[in-house]
Amino acid sequence: MAPPSRSKRPVRSVPDDSALQRIAARRVPSAGDARSLAEVACDEIRKAIREGRVATGAHLTEVDLAAWLGMSRTPIREAMRRLQSEGLLLNQPFRGALVMRLDADDMRQMFAVRELLEPAAAAACAVSAGPAEIAALRAIVDQEAALLDNPAALIPLNRQFHDIILESARNQFLSKAIAGVYSLIPLLGDSNLLNGPHAREAHAQHLAIVDAIERHDAARAEAVAREHVRHSLKTRLARIAAAVPLNLKEKTTKTRKK
Repeated sequence: MAPPSRSKRPVRSVPDDSALQRIAARRVPSAGDARSLAEVACDEIRKAIREGRVATGAHLTEVDLAAWLGMSRTPIREAMRRLQSEGLLLNQPFRGALVMRLDADDMRQMFAVRELLEPAAAAACAVSAGPAEIAALRAIVDQEAALLDNPAALIPLNRQFHDIILESARNQFLSKAIAGVYSLIPLLGDSNLLNGPHAREAHAQHLAIVDAIERHDAARAEAVAREHVRHSLKTRLARIAAAVPLNLKEKTTKTRKK
C-alpha cells in the first residue's frame, strides 16, 4: 500500500503593493470590535511614548486613557493588560499603571540584541527583496530627505522603513525575535530622530542601506545596518549623559577613581 501523500507547505509569495500598503497603514477597527479597539489603543499608547508625548515614568489610568482616545474603558483595560505583559507598563493595583523606564545598562543590553538581529534582516532583505519593496524603501528615503527640517515627521517613516526591510527578509523566526525587541522601543523615550544631527546621519545610513539592498549586496547592507544600530545607541547614551546633573557626574567620577 502506498504511503499517504504529504501536503506541501504553501510557497510564500513576494508581497505585492497592497501588502506594502498594509505595512505602512494602521488597520481601522470595525465598529463594536472591542479586540480591534484594544489593538488601536495599544498602538496609540506605544506611539505616544515613542514620540515623547507620554513620558517614561508617567502614571496612566483607564479613565484618562479612555478620555484621551475617545473609547470606553473595556478596550483600554485590555490594551493596558497587553502592554503590561509586553513590559511597557507596570501595574499598580487600584492606581493604574506606570510607564516603565530603561536605564543605560538596559539600553546597552537591548541594543546588543538589535545589533544581532537588524543587520541580519538587512542582509536577508538584500538577497530577497523584489522591485516593489525596493521602490517602497526608495520612496521612504526620498520622503525623509524632504522632511529633515521636520524631525517629528520622520518617526513614522522610520518605522515603515524597518518594517519593510523585516517583511522583505522572508524569515518568520527573525520577525518574531525582532518583534519582541521592538515592543520595548517606546521605553527608550522620545525618539533620537527629534535630534536634528542624528536625524540627518540616520537618513544617510538609511540611504546607504537602500543602495546596498538595491545592488543585492548583503554584506554591505549588513555592515551599514550594524553601524546604524551602534550610532543610535551612541546618541541615546550621550543624551542620557547630558541629562545627568554636573555634580552627580563629578561624584560618579570620583567614586570610580577610588
